[in-house]
Amino acid sequence: MKALNQALNEISSSSNGPEAIRQFAYYGMSDSQKAQYVAEGFEAYQGKVRELLKKDETLYIFHTDRLTAFDKYIGMVPFKGAILSEISRFWLQNVADIAPTHLEAVINERVLKVKACEPVKAEVIVRGYMAGSMQRAYQKGIREFCGCTLPDGLQDYQQLPEPIITPTTKAAAFEHDEDASPEELVAQGVCTADEWQQISELAFKLFARGQEVYGEKGWILVDTKYEFGRDKNGKIIVIDEIHTPDSSRLWVKASYEARVKAGEAPEMLDKENVRRFLISKGFSGEGSVPEVPADVLVSLAQVYLRVAETLKGEQLQISLSPDHITI
Repeated sequence: MKALNQALNEISSSSNGPEAIRQFAYYGMSDSQKAQYVAEGFEAYQGKVRELLKKDETLYIFHTDRLTAFDKYIGMVPFKGAILSEISRFWLQNVADIAPTHLEAVINERVLKVKACEPVKAEVIVRGYMAGSMQRAYQKGIREFCGCTLPDGLQDYQQLPEPIITPTTKAAAFEHDEDASPEELVAQGVCTADEWQQISELAFKLFARGQEVYGEKGWILVDTKYEFGRDKNGKIIVIDEIHTPDSSRLWVKASYEARVKAGEAPEMLDKENVRRFLISKGFSGEGSVPEVPADVLVSLAQVYLRVAETLKGEQLQISLSPDHITI
């Protein structure tokens, strides 16, 4: 067993950062592993950053170290999958009193066993602050977001009058999700009106819990993405990850007001810094992806680890070689 912060420090101090990342990163199941599982009756799927094995009513989620931004593969972040798996575990257990979730068991530091569900093919994004793609659109004069109208005069990074939901359709891996209003989702058959009522109520409850818990840690949950599914009885439950810094924006509360007042961006604990690096290189989803330096990728892993260890209240340990992640 090795403390993850020690492993990241070793990579950071390496004379060849890219090679050190390649050595420790988990790219997912090997072709031979997948073939073996398929021979045993599993169905295998690959998403942007996670790989799935399904058999009957059980799903195994493998968390790889792949990083995406703007719906594109960016690079490998060492131990990202293990860190995000722990954060997902924490939150799926934390919210079980307010929303049913798909979590059944933790298999190892990269694999969660969950209930197989029929996904509702929409990403439910709850926003509490002026940030990200909405901020960039608002600066261009757009005020209508997925059926929600924002007032004039909102400033960058300002808290919204109240949280809003801006859904998107759920595209295939590395395809672009499209904004949609709740009415459009219902019209497209993504969900029924009654299901959307349940989904939106659960999303706001989850967001409130996330803001409460992160607030106690000195952080602001700015926005986040939820996904929902139907179990075998048609019940709406929470699936995928929730409240991770990979699917959310997190800011440091203590410095927030002073930095915004000074016209500076808040201190961030998420992958927005990587998005900003890419934008500074002229990339926002179109064209060739710029190479992200190894120190930026390791720094992101250290930020994610800070979130995970703060939530767990203890150091994270790594015990499995990437070559031995199994169920």
